[in-house]
This record gives sequence, structure tokens and C-alpha cells, in this order.
Amino acid sequence: MLSISSLTLMNNKISTTMMMFILLLSTLLLLMNLNMKYLLMLNMIMMDNLSLLMMLLTTISIMLIILSSSTIMKIYKTIIPILIILMTTFIMKNSLTFYILFEMVLIPTLMLITLNGKQSERLQAGLYLIMYTVMASLPLLFIIIFMKLNLSFILMKLIMMKIYIMFFMMMAFLVKMPMYMTHLWLPKAHVEAPLEGSMILAAVLLKLGGYGIIRFIPINMFSMNKMNIWIMSISLIGATATSLNCIRQKDLKSLIAYSSVAHMGFVLTGLFSMNYMGMTGAIMMMIGHGMSSSALFLLVNDLYYKYHTRNISMFKGLMTIMPNITFWWFMFMALNISTPPSINTLSEIMMMSSIILWNNMTLMLIFMMVLISASFSLMMFINIIHNKNNMMFSIQTPQKIFLSLYIHLIITIILVMKMEIMML
Repeated sequence: MLSISSLTLMNNKISTTMMMFILLLSTLLLLMNLNMKYLLMLNMIMMDNLSLLMMLLTTISIMLIILSSSTIMKIYKTIIPILIILMTTFIMKNSLTFYILFEMVLIPTLMLITLNGKQSERLQAGLYLIMYTVMASLPLLFIIIFMKLNLSFILMKLIMMKIYIMFFMMMAFLVKMPMYMTHLWLPKAHVEAPLEGSMILAAVLLKLGGYGIIRFIPINMFSMNKMNIWIMSISLIGATATSLNCIRQKDLKSLIAYSSVAHMGFVLTGLFSMNYMGMTGAIMMMIGHGMSSSALFLLVNDLYYKYHTRNISMFKGLMTIMPNITFWWFMFMALNISTPPSINTLSEIMMMSSIILWNNMTLMLIFMMVLISASFSLMMFINIIHNKNNMMFSIQTPQKIFLSLYIHLIITIILVMKMEIMML
């Protein structure tokens, strides 16, 4: 009798939490249609299309995590602080406050990975996360403080015209994206994190880097044109290299994590092409990738929950024993290679156009990157779904997982009809 009452109490708590987030989402949707002038007049708060879009992505992602999780009562003490810090970060107008909140989100993320991970390597993954992100963002703190002490506009412009200053300022965001060569923390963090950690990392935390770059681009406009050739070259080559690395991966989570590095490398090229079309495409890709990558991690976790392994070679012929999960694997594999009518398709077209306008020589690298991305996605799908089935029948997937996957899918398709909210 006691166990039944405790289960009822737990269900009530989860229902209350769900209702709270639904109300929060409704409020944000209403705010999009209201006059925002009274908020813009405040000293600390800045609301524009980009801020509202990132806040909506955060809210939806947290709601889907709560819906998808089977251990929400265990991890809500870290998920709720992540939500609050991220929502505050996206409305900050002051650069120093933005930096503090940008770094503060690492604390609950580190706790989520190290306290709730499954393997002992999670401590090493947490150390990688802290070392890479904190060390790279310290120069940004020094520059923000230095610029606050030198309030002369002429002096600030002269300071920002130096290339190395711009590179150090952007380093914090490039590591958070992450850019190739600073990406080693991401696969480790994804593989060792629980489902909730992987979903929030893929959906929102990687997008913090893109958000920061967009906010700091106007300050660095003078020196950006001298530096972007290096960042774009590294990102394009890195996206191709990580896509090739995906082909040889055996761990499903690791494969999706490396595919995220490739996608974020493409987003970086869109941002640093210094073109309005490229920047709009990058914002669309951040939203589309946030939904599709989060759903892929959910699908991997569903397989792990049933068979207690993530090795691709262990899964064969899922089509015969799980036709419903096969459909969702197909849909999100298609989204991962940016097939229409999703927002991923439009974002890739816009970014490709922008990069080719910037330099025609990038065409070959873009072609290779797209081809290899399609190759590893199809390879993953064929290895899991087809071939002769030698697996045992498994337990049934909970209905709430299908609801979560449906919401992930429908958002990426519906946003195609409302593209103006993603334009700055």
C-alpha cells in the first residue's frame, strides 16, 4: 500500500512539473506577439527574435526531457537550474553578466554528467568539459574587463582591430560550439552523460556558442574579415574529417556526437561567411539540429534500455521486431542528412549558397562533407534496421517516448512555414 501511494505522489509531482513548463511555454509564445518595448528599456534585459527563439528552444527541450526521462525525480535538481540559468543567459544585455551566466551553466551540467552517468569514465569526461571550456573562456573575461576600463570609443575600435584580440574573444564560443581541434570534450561528455545530459547538450548547450558569436560579431567586424578564412578552413576540413570518423564508429552515441561536431562546423562556416543569408541559415541549423540530434539520442537510449548495449554490430533486423521504432529511426536519420520538408534542408541550402558566394573553392569540401554525412547516416540505419534478425524480442517502448519523438519531428517541419521568426 505504501509503494502505491508513493508512486501516486511521484506521478503528481511529475504532472505538476509538466504543467509548470507548459504554462511557461505558453507565456513565451504570448510574449512573441506582445509589444516588447517595456523590456527593451531595462538596463539588464535584451529581447529580440534571437533571444526569444533560444528561450523557446530551451523551454521545449526541457519539457521533452521531462517527458522522455524515466529518472526525472533523480535528475530534476540539475535540470531545473540549467533551465533557469539558460533562460537568464539569453536575455542578458550586460556582457559581464552574460559571461558569468555562460560559465555558471557548466556547474549543473558537470553535476548531471558526473553524478548520474553510468561508467566510471564520466569523471574524466567532466574534467575534459571543465578544462576545455573554462580555459578557453578566460581570455574573454579579461577582454570584457579591459574594455570596461577603457570607455573611449576610438580606443575600443583600435583594440578590436587587432586580429589576435578577436581570436581570443571568440575562443570561448568556438570551444563551446565546438570547432574542430577543440572538440574532444564533446564525444566524451555525450557518451558518459545520461539521456537527459545528452539531450540538453545536443539541443541547447552547443547552441550557446553560436548565440555568443552572433552577439559579439558587431564588436569584431573590423578584424573578422582577416580571421574568418582560417576559422572557415578549419571548420570545413574538420566537418569532413569528423564525418569520415563517424563511418568507423561502433558506439551509436559516439557516432551521433561526432555527427554533431560536423554539423556545428557547418554552422560556424555559415556564421563566419559574414553574410546575412549564411547567418540566417546558421540559426535555422541550430534549431533543426537541436531537435533532430536530441531525438536521435532518445532513440539510442531506447535501444540501450532494451538490450543494454550501444554497439552497432549487436543490432540487426529491427524492422521485423520493432516496426514502429524503425519508422522513427528512418525519420530522424533523414533529418540528420537534411531531407525536405524540414528546416534542416533550408538551412543547409542557405549556408551552402553563402559559403560558395564567399569563395568558390569551398565547393569541393562542401560536396565531400554532404556526401560523407549521408554515407554514415545511411550506414547506421542499414546496419541497425536491415540484415537477418538474430535478436530476442524486447519489452515494449513506452508511449510517452513516441509522443516525445513526434514533438521533435513536428517542430522541425512546422518551422518551415514560419521562417521569419529566425531572421534577425
